[in-house]
Amino acid sequence: MSRANEMIVQVLEEAGVEYVFGIPGGGTMAIFDALYQKQDTIKTILVRHEQTAAIMADACGRATGKPAVIMGQGVFMGSNASFGVMEAFLSSSPMVVITDTSDGNMPQHPVNQSGSGEYGSIDLQSIFRAMTKFTTLATDPKQSVIGTQLAIKHATSGRPGPTCVLMRSAAIVGEVDVESPPFIHPTGGYLNMSKAQAAPTDMARAVELLAGARNPAIVAGNGVHLSHAHEQLRELAEQWGMPVATTYKGKSAVAETHPLSVGMLGVFGQKIGNAAIGDADVILVVGAKMTPQDTVRERPHIIDPNRQRIIQIDIDERNAGWTFPVELGLIGDARVILDQLVEASRPAVEGRAKTNEVRLRALQQQKKAKAFFTDAALEQDSAPALPQRVVRLIQETVDPSTLITLDAGNNRVWMCHYYQTQEPNTVFAPGGTAGMGWALPAALGLKLVRPERPVVAVTGDGGFVMTAHALSTAVQYNIPVVCIIMNDSALGMVRHHQHERQIASQFESTDHVMLAKGFGALGLQVTDSRELPDAIREAQASGRPAVIDVLIDHGPNPDDIRASERGSTET
Repeated sequence: MSRANEMIVQVLEEAGVEYVFGIPGGGTMAIFDALYQKQDTIKTILVRHEQTAAIMADACGRATGKPAVIMGQGVFMGSNASFGVMEAFLSSSPMVVITDTSDGNMPQHPVNQSGSGEYGSIDLQSIFRAMTKFTTLATDPKQSVIGTQLAIKHATSGRPGPTCVLMRSAAIVGEVDVESPPFIHPTGGYLNMSKAQAAPTDMARAVELLAGARNPAIVAGNGVHLSHAHEQLRELAEQWGMPVATTYKGKSAVAETHPLSVGMLGVFGQKIGNAAIGDADVILVVGAKMTPQDTVRERPHIIDPNRQRIIQIDIDERNAGWTFPVELGLIGDARVILDQLVEASRPAVEGRAKTNEVRLRALQQQKKAKAFFTDAALEQDSAPALPQRVVRLIQETVDPSTLITLDAGNNRVWMCHYYQTQEPNTVFAPGGTAGMGWALPAALGLKLVRPERPVVAVTGDGGFVMTAHALSTAVQYNIPVVCIIMNDSALGMVRHHQHERQIASQFESTDHVMLAKGFGALGLQVTDSRELPDAIREAQASGRPAVIDVLIDHGPNPDDIRASERGSTET
């Protein structure tokens, strides 16, 4: 017989789990102890707050398609970590939560910190079920092991998402009877699943719709990132000469320097992005739920099923035809279906080169007329720096392969509107709960699984302070990310919306440079936009975790670039 804690770690190893993020506590102490012997294959990262663990795992899951594990004591995983678990749930990121009820083997009595769900305790099972796609409560050692296998399976099957193994105290360190049913089998057998694809008749119908279109266009969402379908998306767009707009979470599904890119659509999208989709007679939606933010609250000038035909590709049949009725729903993995569509399109697109060339020239003229990634403020140096200028200088200074993590608030709006991606799959954005404090921990997670790529977090001063403790983890594990703070000493978006009646939106000035140095990171301050490029180069050359505190002009208001919910796509 083997002990449950040791077999749980064996399951993680069999599944290829690379990272465990968390804080030892409660019954999980025994699982952390079992990880001690597996440090060559499973890297255990101590965070300073469970929120950071969940955000790091969210980012790892997005980048790799494989779940990272977050682990710690139950009541703190169900509260502190819930920020990142909810984001992963709403953004379809694979993740596994391993935690306990801390019931001290007396779940029905008033045990301190208990999450057993009994009278006088916290009902952790209900909490986790509300924000995961699968939660199991293990009450004996064998259930803990099998539950871990199933949690990994469910995290990656179908639409990915977070899952949870919640264990009673008695289920963690007890011996597992492997000689009687239910038997425990190697974990790999639960994960050998082929990717879903569309039926040939549906594929023929999709090609027929595209071939009959006067002006087809693509909306690319987060599903392109999750399935790593970037090359297939680009090839299909080039076959048919289709402009590609992305949703907010789909930003960088195609490089925005590509001639067919029209940038992001939606409330803070590019004018040409909204116009190109509004002018389309057939819209191919790939891995996007079509949120009110993406559709400018379903404005008919952008998307209207009464005048447009919609083909929607999604891993979850509930998402296709969710916001708008569709002409055809193609249910399956975006990469697999786009591969199918590229192959099925080859005969139909023969002889389209001239048509595509004419459409492309017209599109370039429209992009120029609608100021595609163009604004006078992008070129205007000042002290303090204009936020628009900060975005342009980041874009011009970092390597095109740099992975960018965004946060919440005005800084995110400036970045998603003005930052023109030069390579696909380079922007990672919180868009589920879309909460403040996501950017820095997410950057750490990305750097761990993509060590060869530069990683830059862009945040506001409000979001930075919420998870500044992640710098301590970055220093401890030598994770050299750069965090650029747009510092206006305020909750900028809140302040702009309060107009003249400002309350609870202003900060006391904080020395973020000293804060960074206190953690052992590099700290630099920029008071003039002309200083920013050298600061970025110095931070990246240092090979250390670094913070660049950029004092910005709080005058510019992102509402000035907001698309109207009424009227033409020009505004």
